Amino acid sequence: MKKWISFIALFFGFASLTFAQRFCYVDSQYILESLPEYTSSQSKLKSQTESWQKEIEQKKENLVKLQTEFEAEKILLTAEQVKEQEQKLADEVAAVKVLQDKRYGPNGDLVNLRRSMVKPLQDQIYNATKEVADKRGYSFVFDKGSDLIMIYTDPKFDISREVLHTLRPDLKPTNSKSNSNSKTRK
Repeated sequence: MKKWISFIALFFGFASLTFAQRFCYVDSQYILESLPEYTSSQSKLKSQTESWQKEIEQKKENLVKLQTEFEAEKILLTAEQVKEQEQKLADEVAAVKVLQDKRYGPNGDLVNLRRSMVKPLQDQIYNATKEVADKRGYSFVFDKGSDLIMIYTDPKFDISREVLHTLRPDLKPTNSKSNSNSKTRK
């Protein structure tokens, strides 16, 4: 009998612990957009992308010029010279595709540059979020700005401003975010 009473007490003790878990959410996109470092990195990224695009456009213009010249001279060339020029054009087309893939491909320069600029900021946000969550006793923190779909969010569980304040106490948020995130459910 004592074993059953102990078991039931232990069971309800663990059950009450699981129901006591607390949760909140953070809007990482809001935090990123409020950081001057992020906007600076985005402008650097944009200027670099424009530079790469100009480089690719220049190669394409050169290719069009070569094709036009080839078409104009094709009548005067021998069959062997035509094959050589066609091969040269094919090589140029391949070079443009290789350059596009190098810059914008899945493992391209754009992806690597974005990763190197944004990853340190995301790590800082993670650490600040962890600090706030530990301080306030949250078991789960969801990210409203990620691919996680949150159909409804109650602003009183939003700790984004507190995380931003932990990251940069001197920074005044630019976007309007409700100030009700200081209220939490106990």
